[in-house]
Amino acid sequence: MFHGSIPAPLRSIIYEHAGTWPGEDIYVGCSGNFTIERVLHARFGDQRRVHGNDIQAYSCALGWYLAGEPLDYTLREEYEESLGWLKPYLDDRTDLLATLMLGTRFLQYVGREGAYYERMMAATRDQWERMHEKTATKLRNLETRLGSFYAGDVRDYLDQEVPEDAPVVMFPPFYSSDYQAQFAPIDAAFNWPEPSFDELTEEGKERIIEQVQDRPNWVLGLHIERPELRDKLAGVVQTANRGLPIYVYAAAGPRRIVRPRQPVEPIPMPKISADDELGDRMTIHVLTGGQFAAIRSQFMSKTIKPGSPLIACGVAVDGKLIGAFAYLPPKFDPNTAYLMSDFPVSWTRYRRLAKLIVMAASTKEAQLLVQRSLSKRIDSWATTAFTDRPNSAKYGRGIPGVKLQKRTEASSKDPGDGIHRYQLQYGGPLGAYDLNEALTLWKTKHGKDLR
Repeated sequence: MFHGSIPAPLRSIIYEHAGTWPGEDIYVGCSGNFTIERVLHARFGDQRRVHGNDIQAYSCALGWYLAGEPLDYTLREEYEESLGWLKPYLDDRTDLLATLMLGTRFLQYVGREGAYYERMMAATRDQWERMHEKTATKLRNLETRLGSFYAGDVRDYLDQEVPEDAPVVMFPPFYSSDYQAQFAPIDAAFNWPEPSFDELTEEGKERIIEQVQDRPNWVLGLHIERPELRDKLAGVVQTANRGLPIYVYAAAGPRRIVRPRQPVEPIPMPKISADDELGDRMTIHVLTGGQFAAIRSQFMSKTIKPGSPLIACGVAVDGKLIGAFAYLPPKFDPNTAYLMSDFPVSWTRYRRLAKLIVMAASTKEAQLLVQRSLSKRIDSWATTAFTDRPNSAKYGRGIPGVKLQKRTEASSKDPGDGIHRYQLQYGGPLGAYDLNEALTLWKTKHGKDLR
């Protein structure tokens, strides 16, 4: 029901530390989706008052609702025509909040042209009564309550609202550039009493960290290590092998370290060796999550963050594994699957083996597996490449039908992956040839380029 979340191990650390804090009131800064408040309610029930704070339309609506305050949200005049059907669901405060929460999913489609957006809006309206009733029921059964909610700059909150001796806990979104953009559609569609706040500069971030420390009991979660706070380090939480660690600092209390454990399984197939020549029969084999995790950890670039695929496949030639690929469901075009990973066994004699993995992922056999997983027609694929060159060597040339669809150069506003200069969007047809045709074509065009 709530958007986003802080990891379960971090919630456990907050739960543990809060049990040692004296007094009745606990203050949370940058409440976000109110995960911390729900943790504190699970710890104390109604025995202690919890107070929240935020600046976003979605979070402020939740905060005012949990604090028992009115929700002053009304449709903007320019949205009356396209969203007028929502009016019966805006009168009761619970119905209004349920509408805003569901709005975070569909408001992004309002007013946009194209078959995909029209289908998404039509599906939303068809299912609206059921979805809204389900969400409103959950809200009415919600037990978490706030002692108060402050809509405004967290620095003002810490200076003016939080008593000097009161415990403070917060996980500020210092490094989430899309935090405000995530809920921008609510701002666009609704009038609401927006709080004033200053831009969060580097100096502002430092000020927040100082304000939190300047009290006897506190917990602060950051996405970057602070050497000057090492004596206050209460925990390090990393839930995925290549995920960003969260450094948890606290005034006092126990210390915890949480590291990821990735289940892996062997693939019962030998890998191609450094001296092997490619044979003449290419096959693809569906991999389990553990098998894909194992080969991904061995061969995929360490700068790429891993994800959970819809379907993952190993690629073999004459019974020897040469690489793997994985797909996600369509993101924008409903007929285009997203190629999230494709990589070869790295030690072979073939310089362009990576192209063969892409070609295997584009075959009729791969198309059939993707369509079975989605129970729908898929006729193309898309992917993203990060590189310091304006074109990708892997996707750029020599694969039938593949085209560069968009090139974005990294900037302060859009840093891409934070490592490479360019973000390239490629795409191509799915099912234009079969595995045997792909292998024959690759050998003709690329197979003679040896190390």
